[in-house]
This record gives sequence, structure tokens and C-alpha cells, in this order.
Amino acid sequence: MYITGQEINKKKQEYIDLLNRNENEQVYQSYLEENTMFIPREFEQNHGIHFSTVFRKLPLSSDYKPDFVYLSKSSDNWNVVLVEIEKPSSKYFKKNSITFHTDFNLALQQMNTWRAWFDDESNRNHFKNNVLQGFIEPAHMGRNPFNFKYVLVHGRRSEYENNTQKTALIRGQQRSDFSIISFDSLAENIERKYPLYVAVKKNSHYELISKHFVDEGIFSWMNTDLLAITKEIHDDAIAQSSNWNHYAIKDGERVKVMDEVLPKIKII
Repeated sequence: MYITGQEINKKKQEYIDLLNRNENEQVYQSYLEENTMFIPREFEQNHGIHFSTVFRKLPLSSDYKPDFVYLSKSSDNWNVVLVEIEKPSSKYFKKNSITFHTDFNLALQQMNTWRAWFDDESNRNHFKNNVLQGFIEPAHMGRNPFNFKYVLVHGRRSEYENNTQKTALIRGQQRSDFSIISFDSLAENIERKYPLYVAVKKNSHYELISKHFVDEGIFSWMNTDLLAITKEIHDDAIAQSSNWNHYAIKDGERVKVMDEVLPKIKII
């Protein structure tokens, strides 16, 4: 559910306080996983984020594991969005300079490395047919083109927001397929961002590791043999059963999809 009322300001303040503590990257990764309204929504298309699901550390290969990956489709194509989060304390510029800091150069290099990896057709096919096996549903949508997009979450807005030259230099690094945002930007419009499942890809299945039931889409379309969920999701889904609205026909009768699939899904 969307957050509303006083909870919006409370969450924003909690998040900003966390940024100000300059923790290590994993602290922020974990916070975003637990509070998915802060996860970027760049390059989201009109069908939203596919299955309301974001992957954590999805393995592209043994060497590359973006912090987050999500898919978003239109009627004609898919956006595959790879997100790298650095630290709020990561710098854009060297002190008293307009020369890019090593922190920022290394982050840009990471984006270029991912882009180069996907430039190889065999890697694109591996990603589509192996890494995402069973996740692209309905199956005929798998024939639509994949567009790979990149998002870098880096540093604090205060480092550049009052300096037009620095702002322009950062903006100049962006591309039609690449967006750079500060950690502060993640707190914008969180009241409009629907919650997401956080998923982990295993060898033979996908695990939803969140604590809350979000929606029925992934359960209604995916092969349930490929899914495992936390007990928290299972129990929360049952608690919200009055809101289930996906139906199927079984033995000539109209039945709720969740009644059929939920008992079959493995609990982790």
C-alpha cells in the first residue's frame, strides 16, 4: 500500500537521518530493500514495474551483480533497469575543484562496464533466456525488444545544487539510457511509489524475501514451481484475501487464483 499522511514525513525524516550518518553501502542497500518506496523508478513504463518486483544483486555473470534490477514493459518493448548505489558520502568532485572525484569516475566506469557487457549479443541472450528464465510472462512478451537502462545513485545533492557549473558537468555525463541521481532524490514523491517485492534469483527458482504481500500479479502469471516466498508474505496474503481479484476457470467454475496457487508455493 502507498504511505499516506504523517507517515510520509516520518519516513522521509528517518531516511534523511540515515543519510546523515554516512554508513557503509550495505546499510543503505538493506534500508531500501525494507522500504521499497525509496527504490528508484527511473525508466518506468506505462505497465509499471513488472510483477511489482525488484531483484537484489541479480547475477549477470560471476563478476557482475547490480545492486538492483527491475523490468518495466510497454506494449512494444521492455526496459531492463540496472541500479548501482554508492554511498551518500561518495563525492562527485575533488575538494574546491570542478574535477571529478575518483568516487564518481569509478562509478561511471562501472556503468560503462555493464553497458559493454550487454553490447555482446551472447550476453544479452544469456540474460534473457537463462537469468530471467520463467520471469518474462506472458511468454509472448519475451519476443519484444529489451532496452537496457542504467541508474547511478551517488552522493548528496548539497555538493552541487547551488553551483550551475557542477550541476551541468554531472548532467553532461547522463545519456538517454543513463540517469544519475543523488541519494536525496530517492525521498521525492515517495507517497506516489507503490511497494515492491524484493526478489533473489537462485539456480532453479526465485525467492521473494519481503515481509509484505504486495499484489497478485506474480502469482497469477508465473509458474509457481519457480517461486518461493517468506512466511510473512504468505500470512499477509491470507490476511488480505478479501482484496484478491484475480480469477480463473476451474472445472467450469470461477475461482480466485490465489486460492489455487498459494498452497502450492514453497515457504522459505
